[in-house]
Amino acid sequence: MNEILEKLKNTSGVLSVVLTDKNGTLLYSSSSLDASPMVIAGIASALSGYLNELLEKTSMGKFTDTIINGTTGRVIISKLKNENILVVFMTASGNLGLVKFALSNTIENLNNIK
Repeated sequence: MNEILEKLKNTSGVLSVVLTDKNGTLLYSSSSLDASPMVIAGIASALSGYLNELLEKTSMGKFTDTIINGTTGRVIISKLKNENILVVFMTASGNLGLVKFALSNTIENLNNIK
């Protein structure tokens, strides 16, 4: 698992990769950001829960992923089949298509781990 996530972290434009379970327990972190990975894990878990509730209440299905654009970067939050949450922080100038492609491959590989 660490090797798969480290490959994503090494993608051009990626600043941080955090994996958490649905309860906010930190499972993996590789980051060049100053923010605490444990805090990020908790916030991502809570946000994922709120987004899932919003989608379910409006009969729009279950939360799968979202991109949050900031003034100096982006955050991509994705839910795995096992309910774990993968959070990727990237630079605003990074290639979103490239990062999304790497993220898609990472999610597929993580979902296939038994």
